[in-house]
Amino acid sequence: MYLLYSLLLGAWIVFMLPVFLYRVLRLGKHVPALSQRFGKLPETLRSDGRPTFWFHSCSVGEALSVQPLADELQRRFPEARFVFSTITKTGQAVARQRFLKYGQGNTFYFPVDLGFVCRRFLDCIRPTVIVIIDTEIWPNILRQANMRGIPVIMANGRISPKSFRLYRFVGPLLSRVFANYRMLLMKSEEDAERIRTIGAPSDKVIVSGNIKYGSELAETELNEKLAGSVDEALGLTSEEGDLILAGSTHADEEQTLIEVLRRVRLKPNLGKTRLLLAPRHPERFDEVADLAARSGLVVKRRSRGNKASNRADILVLDTIGELAAAYRFATIAFIGGTLIPHGGHSILEPAWFAKAIVIGPSMVNFPNTARDFLERGAVLQIQARESDKEAQIRELTDAFVLLLEDRERRTAMGNAAYSVLVDNRGAVRLTVDKIADVYRDATRYSPPEMADR
Repeated sequence: MYLLYSLLLGAWIVFMLPVFLYRVLRLGKHVPALSQRFGKLPETLRSDGRPTFWFHSCSVGEALSVQPLADELQRRFPEARFVFSTITKTGQAVARQRFLKYGQGNTFYFPVDLGFVCRRFLDCIRPTVIVIIDTEIWPNILRQANMRGIPVIMANGRISPKSFRLYRFVGPLLSRVFANYRMLLMKSEEDAERIRTIGAPSDKVIVSGNIKYGSELAETELNEKLAGSVDEALGLTSEEGDLILAGSTHADEEQTLIEVLRRVRLKPNLGKTRLLLAPRHPERFDEVADLAARSGLVVKRRSRGNKASNRADILVLDTIGELAAAYRFATIAFIGGTLIPHGGHSILEPAWFAKAIVIGPSMVNFPNTARDFLERGAVLQIQARESDKEAQIRELTDAFVLLLEDRERRTAMGNAAYSVLVDNRGAVRLTVDKIADVYRDATRYSPPEMADR
């Protein structure tokens, strides 16, 4: 099975090689990512003899959810080393920013899942425990780790309905892969049942809850500093008018939001309402800024570094790692990736700031989270699909106007959103406890004062 998987993955890499070369030579992208992913790691990642936690998180949301885990594990095991990998460029930027306090040069790109590359990574880093956030299944890294006796933990695992339908076809093969995990910590009983159905050993599956509910994003010192910088550059608190913050937007969503802003501003007392657009992907920053400029409204970009001297109608957050901090200034938060069939993004960051949250119809990436918030009345979801753009614009306009004009309802929704997070804080504690148990077993750990006796 592993040979066939490696051959197919290798063939795909060869097939995609012209695309990778184009991005490197023409666009200057992914040079560090490509070299690292094939095993060229900096010396700062080489094992120094200390026991090592290796945390892997694909992108921004997953990287942020690692922070409370790493903080608590470092408090419990100060002798340990921490290293962090990601796959996306935005995730890498956030990881470098957030995890610098654990040591210089401790972030890197996850390896291409070929056996010889995985061996190179493991030989260099020599991790004691590997923790993979969410359901990223990499057969070769799991197999190579297991052959070395390195326990691998899936944390915050989830199986979406779409993935479940696909995985059921390869269940017999996945059962061999799942056997290489030490522990599978799943978000919900529904996720746990799905992963058992597709071959995970029942004795390795534990329902731990959603650790993203426990990320204390609103209380971090770093966010306070970032918030001040964003506010100073964009004038978020110095200007009059409510602020609609649209986070993690995708193509075809910004134009809709700009048209909605026009209609909102036609309402009495809402003529000074502003829109902050935070595109999901950095390569679209210029595109979104140009789109906003063509609207005829006054536009201001975060990256330009200009002070808040001239009032702007549309603000573009064209930086990485500042969206979570910016949510505190929103009157209403809108979550991108929900107006189109993308599946949405996390709604937890604005919830930490007790903001009223609006989403579109597409939230299949976070079905349990969406359900939890909807049941509490913590979000307002429009129903119109992308195929009926005018209906989408009307519904979104009505939702924004309703919340902008009704402070009490905004406050109630924000408080409800925050309460969902507070009620689920135990997930982080349980996840940390389980990771700590595996670490102690792997190191035969005893506290320093006991070891000295």
